[in-house]
Amino acid sequence: MMRSVCSLEHVVTADARFAADISHELRTPLTTMLNSMELIHNHRDELPAAVREPVELLGEDLERFRRLVVDLLEISRDDGEDEGSRDTVRIADLIRVAADTAAGRPVTEVSADAAALTLRADKRRLERVVANLVENAEGHGGGCVRVSVEAGGLGVIVQFDDAGPGVPVADRDRIFERFCRGGSGGRPAQDAGAGGIGLGLSIVARHVAWHNGTIRVEDRPGGGARFVLELPAKPG
Repeated sequence: MMRSVCSLEHVVTADARFAADISHELRTPLTTMLNSMELIHNHRDELPAAVREPVELLGEDLERFRRLVVDLLEISRDDGEDEGSRDTVRIADLIRVAADTAAGRPVTEVSADAAALTLRADKRRLERVVANLVENAEGHGGGCVRVSVEAGGLGVIVQFDDAGPGVPVADRDRIFERFCRGGSGGRPAQDAGAGGIGLGLSIVARHVAWHNGTIRVEDRPGGGARFVLELPAKPG
């Protein structure tokens, strides 16, 4: 039994190192390509009409590639020896910055009772949770409508609303599993139809559990999906 456990630990560690090695090797050429694409995008009006659409498609593929590399790095840290660290953070401030940055526009609303709530958190993990949920809404949910922060539940409740068709009931648990891609009608499960491999929401689930929180998806009133994050925050 002990030998089996040791063997399993070795496999997990090896997989984490492999993911880390691959993602680190990809970062340099990816950065070069992204910088080049940004330069081309800034001069897109000067491009011949026939090449503008292919350039836009290439830019979208590079963005998916970037997200994959980021997710692989997170997987390697989570499966490896990175135990993380906890610092006291003002949760509303962290969520506002991370969500608005991921969306590229202001999307966060903070209620007065949540403004001063604090949490002992790993900032990197929590920022990744927020970014992945917003990027999921932007890429697969018709756009992020709103991120709301209010006191309640375990301490603080954060709701991520999108404008998509919602998530089928049959997919609402497995959507947080690693490599989950296919949907069963309505909105596809995570990363489906967008070239992803199903890592983003599984990373969310693991990082939320690390913070002793919960994450679930439900229908948004008026249509769309609502991802509900609860964390054990307390008054600052």
